[in-house]
Amino acid sequence: MKATREEADELYQSGEYEAAAAKYDKYIKFEPDDEYALFNRGRALEESGEYDRAYDDFTRLITLRKKWKQALLARGRCSYKLENFKGVIMDMTSLLQADQNNTEALQLRGSSYNKIGEVNKAVDDLDKVITREPDNVKALVSRGAAYARGGAGPYAIEDFDRALRINPNLEVAYFNKGVVFIHHEYWSEAIRNFGKAINIRPKYAEAFTRRGLAKLNSRNHSLKQACADFQKGHELGDENAASGIEEYCK
Repeated sequence: MKATREEADELYQSGEYEAAAAKYDKYIKFEPDDEYALFNRGRALEESGEYDRAYDDFTRLITLRKKWKQALLARGRCSYKLENFKGVIMDMTSLLQADQNNTEALQLRGSSYNKIGEVNKAVDDLDKVITREPDNVKALVSRGAAYARGGAGPYAIEDFDRALRINPNLEVAYFNKGVVFIHHEYWSEAIRNFGKAINIRPKYAEAFTRRGLAKLNSRNHSLKQACADFQKGHELGDENAASGIEEYCK
């Protein structure tokens, strides 16, 4: 089994995650409590997008109290991908009690608080992340989203603009700016920002739908132009586009 473990390690180190996970499967059948094999298989599965299976490996390590901090953080990442945001908060709170300076844990917990609508807690966590890492664009976008959810549009725009100064090709920041401008009925700015998001990511379905909504309300655009965006959003797979087509474009 030593050869299988070494082969799996080599595949993992070279980034061949699916092949590595398959090799680890064989090894772990005979060595079910090998902490390094369990952790590496979990990471390989996480990198391959198999978040459920990865979650199980990290849970096994947490139960064994082996590689506890790393496993807890990794399980939190998987929970976030699986939209188990309360699970993320629980795990990251446990981790932060043991390691209060863990910036990734703060960011994960803050982003999860935002997802469940606890925007003040989200901002508190993300403030700490951004103080330590001023150029952390993911934290800036998450805090901006939290500000937007809490009705603090100008602060949200400030964070999105700050993220865009660091990474001008951050389409999600333009999209989020567009959402804020729609909320405040600044239709032309909404249209402009959704357009920038689409220029960066031409198949950004949700941006087409939201731009269609802004055009629908804008004096400078026709119903035909709005319907063209709804149709494009629908073709690209945004479920919300169908209601716009049904209501305005039949």
